Amino acid sequence: MIFKTIFAIFFSLLSLYAKSDIDKKIYYSKKELQRKEKNISGLNTKLDKIAKEIRKNQNELQKIEKKLTELTKELKEKEEFYKESKKRLQDIQKSEKELIKKQESLKEQLTLLIAKYFSKSLISQNLDNKNLEDVINEELLKSIQKSEKNKILKIGSIYNSTKKLLEKEQTKISELQKEIESLDKKRKELISLKNKKEKSLKSLKKKKKDYKKALDTLLREQKSLRATLNRLQILKEEKSKVAKKSEQNSVKVRNLGSSYQSVKTIRYRGPKTIPPLDKFVITKRYGKYVDPIYKIKIFNESIELKPLEPNAKVKNVLNGKVILAKKTPHLNNVIIIKHKGGLYTIYAHIDKIAPTIKKGKKVKKGYVIGRVNNKLTFEVTKNRYHINPLELIRVK
Repeated sequence: MIFKTIFAIFFSLLSLYAKSDIDKKIYYSKKELQRKEKNISGLNTKLDKIAKEIRKNQNELQKIEKKLTELTKELKEKEEFYKESKKRLQDIQKSEKELIKKQESLKEQLTLLIAKYFSKSLISQNLDNKNLEDVINEELLKSIQKSEKNKILKIGSIYNSTKKLLEKEQTKISELQKEIESLDKKRKELISLKNKKEKSLKSLKKKKKDYKKALDTLLREQKSLRATLNRLQILKEEKSKVAKKSEQNSVKVRNLGSSYQSVKTIRYRGPKTIPPLDKFVITKRYGKYVDPIYKIKIFNESIELKPLEPNAKVKNVLNGKVILAKKTPHLNNVIIIKHKGGLYTIYAHIDKIAPTIKKGKKVKKGYVIGRVNNKLTFEVTKNRYHINPLELIRVK
């Protein structure tokens, strides 16, 4: 009885520990899932990212171009005024020097006249015994004093008007200097914007070059894989066609080589299976893609997976038979496996094919067929139709 009680307590504690351990696993699983969801957020293709950068750069250039146009127009309108202002400033500065010189001369004359006036006043006051000549001289002195007084007043008036004119001209000089400084500032701003525009154009040119390179790579890869599938009679080659205007956004779409094929898609109705990689991020999804720069319609016939660990294992997703395992010019190593019911899985951009993988080898679900570092292209077809690979595999 005692042993039964002990065993009951033991199993109870064991159950609680197991439950606690499961809770911990659930908690960390949720954390891992959140981390993966964060890594997968956006799920934009490399081409989309470059296109967005180019569109952003183009918008910035449009703003700069608009500002440049406005500044150019304003400077053109004020160019003559600017030249006139410069000349006017020089004339006023010259006039200012002459007025200052004249002012100094007037000061000297005024001082001299005042000195003479006071000297004569003192002489007049010292005359005691006046005779006729003295009286005449006194009257003459008074006349001279009166004349000199008038002259002093006149010179004082000229001096005051000269002073006012100087102040007025100096105000004009100040205003003109501010106007010229404003024009010079705008001119510097224009030069700065031109430099910025040149840098932006250089950056845009490089981005377009990188973008075109990525686009050409994608088209070559699609063409190469389609040719391989056609040769193996997995897919039937169809003629390229120019896509009509998109009904949704009315963008003009043009044909470029084999950039757009009429892709026939069917839904996968079977049970979900394992993904070809254990840990990955989806960097390219299956479906239509309209290139926003070159207006080319491309159909992504596969998905692209980025492994989250180096030298990641590439696994076969269903039991099947290898019908192709070789290196290609554009897709690196490619493995194609045939499954029941006319289903094929294609694995491209594999860095290393497993030594055991040869044409004709039967492989089970989960079997490691190769290794990959940067990206894995995964495609699925059935009876010459394409299937969205995400319908086939389980994605956490």
